[in-house]
Amino acid sequence: MNQSTNKEMQKATLHLSIPVSDIEKTVNFYQELLGCKVTRTISDRADIDFFGHHLVAQLSPVEAAHVSVNIGKNPYPLRHFGVIVESDVYETMLTKLRTAQVKFAMEPDHIFIGTPREQNVFLVFDPSGNAVEVKGMIKPNQVFSET
Repeated sequence: MNQSTNKEMQKATLHLSIPVSDIEKTVNFYQELLGCKVTRTISDRADIDFFGHHLVAQLSPVEAAHVSVNIGKNPYPLRHFGVIVESDVYETMLTKLRTAQVKFAMEPDHIFIGTPREQNVFLVFDPSGNAVEVKGMIKPNQVFSET
């Protein structure tokens, strides 16, 4: 990949649509517990600024009732999405989620110790069962390190 293409990709914003079973509970979860800004809410969807990316929560109780498989050393849903944040943001989210007694898909863990990709990580379920992974790193850009 040439340097010009890489710069263009860095400017891109991810758009992701997820199925949810309850708009109000979804808005509360992403806004109050993860600290995201909800930019628009209508009866069947909510637009969420998910750390600079466009997340659309669309009301679809049938789709939200998905079943997933487990992967990795810890069982967690194959279908998930998330964010990589600095360590202090990670800790703030973790505290809010624990206080709210949110169910974890994967309990907080400290992985890749001693490598550039060292991180704290957890997965939680939003109110519709969508798995959201949060990685806390001292240097988030190191996630692409090959070591």
